[in-house]
Amino acid sequence: MPEVAEGFVGAPKDYFELFQLEPKFDVDIDDLGERFRTLQRRFHPDRYSSGSAAEQRLAAQVSADINAGYQALKDPIARAGHMLELQACDLRTLERQPVSGDFLMQQMHFREAVELLDPSDDEGKSKLAAEAKALMTAELLSFQKAIEKRDYELAGFAWVHLLYLQKLNKEVAGSSDLF
Repeated sequence: MPEVAEGFVGAPKDYFELFQLEPKFDVDIDDLGERFRTLQRRFHPDRYSSGSAAEQRLAAQVSADINAGYQALKDPIARAGHMLELQACDLRTLERQPVSGDFLMQQMHFREAVELLDPSDDEGKSKLAAEAKALMTAELLSFQKAIEKRDYELAGFAWVHLLYLQKLNKEVAGSSDLF
């Protein structure tokens, strides 16, 4: 099995390393897609169908890692979580930490507005969607700045906010992603 598999399987998964990308928050999604397709062509399990059982299992694992890495890096919130994990941050612990009262009040206000919105009020939906998207964009920028400064505590808070905002954006958009 080629060298990438030997150094990747069983090791902590650094998807930036797998895709040979600089570990930074701002990722060129088109370039990531090209790298994904190249890796899949190279390591697809069908290419190892005549190999040993061990090679077939390894190819299947590498292919699964490639798929997981692509999913993690193409989504900004999943990418943020992955970057925190690479810094040994425990995402489950972060998720259980309390968020500020102001942030929770903001979330409650938006959820109330969503509940009170008349389903036929397209203008109201658009306004709420724009506000929710603006909050998401601002929090993504906060995460990016914190991670660039290596302030993992602040980046962790931003990531938790992103989880809340992702859910809010889905609710406002009627369960379809805005990103």
